[in-house]
Amino acid sequence: MKEKKKKKETLNIRERKFVKGLAAGLPPTTAMRQAGYTHYTATSKAGAKARESKIQATIQELMEKQGLTSEKLLSKLDEGLESTKVISANVIAPNGEGMSDANGMTKDFIDVPDYATRHKYLDTAFKLGSYYPNEKVDVSGAIDVRSIEIKIIG
Repeated sequence: MKEKKKKKETLNIRERKFVKGLAAGLPPTTAMRQAGYTHYTATSKAGAKARESKIQATIQELMEKQGLTSEKLLSKLDEGLESTKVISANVIAPNGEGMSDANGMTKDFIDVPDYATRHKYLDTAFKLGSYYPNEKVDVSGAIDVRSIEIKIIG
C-alpha cells in the first residue's frame, strides 16, 4: 500500500491577512476584522481561528524564518522571569558605616525584582504551555465557602 503524502494546507487570502495581523501584534479579534471577517465572526471565533493547525503552522514557519526558534524563545522567557529594575534609593547608615558622618544618608541606585514584568512573562509562559483553559470559566455564581478545602503543605 502506498502512503499518501500529507498535503500542506494552504491559507486563503483572509487567513493570510489574519496571520499578518497576528504577526504585527494585533489581538486575534482585531486581526480578523482587518482581514475582512464580519464583526460577529471576529468576536465569536477569533480564538478558535488562531488555534487552527494551519494557522499555527504558518506562524511557526514565519517565526523560524526570522530566527525565533523554540530554544531562543524559551531562553528569553527564562531571562524575563528574572527581570529586575533600577530604582533610586536613599541609603541610610545609622552608625555611620562607610560614611563620613554618623547617621549619614546618601542617594544611590539599586536593582530590585521587577514583579510586574515577571508576571507578564509568567502569563506568557502559561499561555504558551497551554496551562489556561480554552473556554471561559464562569465565576459569576455564588460560591459556597463551606465546600472549599484548603490543604497546607510544608
